[in-house]
Amino acid sequence: MVVPARHRLQPPRQGMSLIEVLVAILVVSAGILALLGLMATSSRLSKTSELRSLATLLAADMADRLRANAAGAKAGEYSLRPSALATGRGAPAAQPCTSVCTAAQMAAWDVALWRAAVFNSLPAGTAFLSYDGGTDTADLWLMWRDPSASDADNALIQTGAELAQSCPPGFALTPRPVCMYFRVAR
Repeated sequence: MVVPARHRLQPPRQGMSLIEVLVAILVVSAGILALLGLMATSSRLSKTSELRSLATLLAADMADRLRANAAGAKAGEYSLRPSALATGRGAPAAQPCTSVCTAAQMAAWDVALWRAAVFNSLPAGTAFLSYDGGTDTADLWLMWRDPSASDADNALIQTGAELAQSCPPGFALTPRPVCMYFRVAR
């Protein structure tokens, strides 16, 4: 008697072995860890991008102040020359003038308000500004400490020589600041 193929004895179906399960768990775990690392890097870079955007807005604000008070800018009233990152708020804001302001009074008020905005917007933020009256241009650097980047991260981004070129002359490079340069024309 011939037994149809569908009724023949089939070997029992076997499940996955313990080793296969462990390998699958290992592969899934590695993928999840990679995603967590990607999320951490994404979050850090998004904060860095936010700080750079704020620096750009602050530079545009100072450019508008320089254009509005050309006499004060040409007289050098807007000159800022710090040698290191800010450690505190600095001097209190100048008193606003109660009548018609001179160019120097307006510049002092502008600088005080703007320096406070830089300090409040950027961690340990400070600025270096040098105005060249001959060309009616200003060299403006904004510097801050990136709180989300370690020194190892900063070392990967810039070498010491590159950092020295991106920061104003004579500026302290310790702790490693983030420097952005702007050239402002009137």
